[in-house]
Amino acid sequence: MKPTSISAEALFEAHREALHWQWAAGRAHPERRFDEEAVQTAQSAADLVGYLNYIHPYRVQIVGRREHAYFENSTSEDQERRIQRIVTLEPPVVVVADGQNPSDRLVAMCGRAGIPLFVTQEPAGHVIDVLRSYLTQHFAEDRKSTRLNSSHTDISRMPSSA
Repeated sequence: MKPTSISAEALFEAHREALHWQWAAGRAHPERRFDEEAVQTAQSAADLVGYLNYIHPYRVQIVGRREHAYFENSTSEDQERRIQRIVTLEPPVVVVADGQNPSDRLVAMCGRAGIPLFVTQEPAGHVIDVLRSYLTQHFAEDRKSTRLNSSHTDISRMPSSA
């Protein structure tokens, strides 16, 4: 049976070469994991990885060019508030992509909150595609087993036509 979670360190190491990323902050917490309930209730890997979105907690939050501009093109107070809000999402990891440099505030916040922060030159869309594909495969056996067991139960409860 495959695991229902994965650590930040395992995710980082699995994609170190492909995504050419660096671990910029939160290194003291390599064991940080996906929320198990979020993994179990996810309909697809799209529920576990995506562009920064304050509505979707417990997923890898990707900061691309637009998200970076959202932080940088705001007042100092708004920038601090927006970055602090990431903590409430409880992401297993934050990834800054598209060759963007994470702000000092983001690095400091991830360090204080123990949130691993990975930085890559790779396009954000590519990072999302790679991670979604990986997580789909990583969690696939559990989902397949669960669906098969559910299907078996449903079939066994069907009235016989004999």
